This record gives sequence, C-alpha cells and structure tokens, in this order.
Amino acid sequence: MQKTVLSILRVLAGGILLLAGIAGLFLPILQGWLLIFAGLLVLFPEETAAGRRIRIWIRTRRAELKDRLKGSREERRQRRRFF
Repeated sequence: MQKTVLSILRVLAGGILLLAGIAGLFLPILQGWLLIFAGLLVLFPEETAAGRRIRIWIRTRRAELKDRLKGSREERRQRRRFF
C-alpha cells in the first residue's frame, strides 16, 4: 500500500515538474530546462537504466559547466591584472 502511494506521488510530482518545465521554456520567469531535469530525476529513479543515463549525463554537463566557469574566472582575473 505504501509503495503504491509513493509511486503515485512520484509520478504526479515528476509530471508536474515536467509540465512546469515545458511551460518554462516559453515563459521568461521559469527556468524550463532546470524543471525538466528535476522532473526526469523524480520520474526515473537511479535503479532504472534511464535514471542512470540521466544522472551520468547531468554529472558530465556539470563538470563541463564547472570548467567553463573556472575558465571565465581566470580570464576576468587576467583582464584585471592587465588594466
């Protein structure tokens, strides 16, 4: 009984996040891609193949973003030193 209630809540929460994410792609006040990823993470637990793939993709994107941010920080520091 408790597992079915939790799975229903998971599907509802994931669906709501996905719908809000799709709306956020068109509305400027919502971060659509962030809500879509949150919805996918809620819908696909880590035990499933899709859940593992989504989490691996997010980890690689996070590392790329971190590298980009680190590079832009270093560029700003170099520009400050130059002027």
